[in-house]
Amino acid sequence: MEGLYFTYLSEYVYVYVPVASALLGIENANQLKLHPLRGALFENMIVVDFLKNRYNQGKLSNLYFWRDSLGREVDLLIENHDGLVPIEIKSGQTITNDYFGSLTEWLKISGEERGWIIYAGDSKQLRSSGITVVPYREAAGQI
Repeated sequence: MEGLYFTYLSEYVYVYVPVASALLGIENANQLKLHPLRGALFENMIVVDFLKNRYNQGKLSNLYFWRDSLGREVDLLIENHDGLVPIEIKSGQTITNDYFGSLTEWLKISGEERGWIIYAGDSKQLRSSGITVVPYREAAGQI
């Protein structure tokens, strides 16, 4: 994976989502559905859950993200004994083709064979490209 650059997630501040929502003036779920930061809050919630899960198991963070000079990014990379597990996080409830672009590119560049998309919908899908789509409620037990 020569030439790939990663950013360690500890360089960024991740906030407990209810606190962030209160600071943004979001008082109920209906406001959140239309809020311009909904995607960022959802991504933050998922990353914080992975971080808490790792710390509760006595593991180091080992969480990163990737962004290239063209603006393609993978929201979460988890370093484990097999290498890096790439994860895209989407707040939408309907799977669309644009969910797969950056993750597909990452798989091509890195040589990894599998990737994950965590989204706000309800159905799990295994794609022929090696990408598994999972609802956020099932993500912790799957990845």
